[in-house]
Amino acid sequence: ARQQGLVLYDGNWYSVGQFVPYHPGGAESLHQYLGSDISFVFRVMHRNPENIMKYRKPVRAATKEEMRGLTLRRQEICHEMMEDYRVNCAAKTPSSPPTASTKLFNLEAFEKETHELHQQFVNEGYFKPTLFWLIHKMALVLLLLSLSILSMKILPTTESTIATPISYILPGLFLGLFWHQSGFLMHDAEHHNLVGNERINDILGWMYGTVFLGVNGAWWREEHREHHALLNTFDDEGFKDPQMREDIWIQHKSLIPFYGQELIHFLANFQHILFVPIIFIAGRIGIVIDSTLTERKFRPWTIFGNILHILLHYSILSQTSYPLQVYIVASFQQAILSLQLLGNHYTTPWNPVHVATEGNYCVWQMLCTQDFACPTWARWYYGGLNFPYSHH
Repeated sequence: ARQQGLVLYDGNWYSVGQFVPYHPGGAESLHQYLGSDISFVFRVMHRNPENIMKYRKPVRAATKEEMRGLTLRRQEICHEMMEDYRVNCAAKTPSSPPTASTKLFNLEAFEKETHELHQQFVNEGYFKPTLFWLIHKMALVLLLLSLSILSMKILPTTESTIATPISYILPGLFLGLFWHQSGFLMHDAEHHNLVGNERINDILGWMYGTVFLGVNGAWWREEHREHHALLNTFDDEGFKDPQMREDIWIQHKSLIPFYGQELIHFLANFQHILFVPIIFIAGRIGIVIDSTLTERKFRPWTIFGNILHILLHYSILSQTSYPLQVYIVASFQQAILSLQLLGNHYTTPWNPVHVATEGNYCVWQMLCTQDFACPTWARWYYGGLNFPYSHH
């Protein structure tokens, strides 16, 4: 089925081999699922799956032997993934009580329940954007920007005899929060979840990402789709999850062969010490440069957005006598966002891509993510992405 370019959807085989290069979510995402049952992952990754599939005719219905073979393969992979996870957790925390055997896991019941839960969420409107939520989040972003500029105006300047560090710390914190919350809105817009229209979502992603945050929204969208479809995976050639690939540290022992430079192997001995300082010192500059230089195709709107970002921040920082200090403080504040997003996946397992895509999507995603605990009142600060289980 894989060689023939077939995928299984609701018990029928569909030919998608010729469509792979034109897949809106990226050719790599669809290519890695050839020969697999995509029924659940297709539903959770597309807003209107039934409308998309009604224009495609199946090649044929899957036989009972094929269905049973795919189910047994998913069951086998799930048990292997869960057992590896259990063993690794036991090795990290030997004093914790032993977990239940993964052999008790019933894949058929789990798949039935996750499908019913997803359908319940769809029926109750959890995936539909709400205008009230969007308006209050947009108002919050503008409020944070206004507070940053206002604090620059009213706090003592270098010409004052009472100037203190608060004169650049407070404006910097508000500016960093402006970037922080803009990043969350870019994320949701590029998932096409802010409004019902995809084109408007792309425009909002461009505004909040490229213009406000300084991170290329289109670059984020392309890599982030593959991140969800191929989370923490690799093959013989290297990384398949582009957003979890880093050049300066090694997240998992399975990835060691992909780092040829001796310097990286040497620094890996100290990455538990260097990780946080690097994120805080170079995190913002790194992602801004990366999103600009590694874009997959030229887009004039990206260049225009970069120019607007520079002009906007020139006009903002010109309001203070401490532009460099304000920018540094804001960058430190934004680094908390980087720590949160990277921490969601960095300490979790990595899997060969062909193994992961042949297994159960939900089991795979849950084993390769971790939630961040925070008080209910602080959830606005983390943009909902402190719950990657739910998000993925």
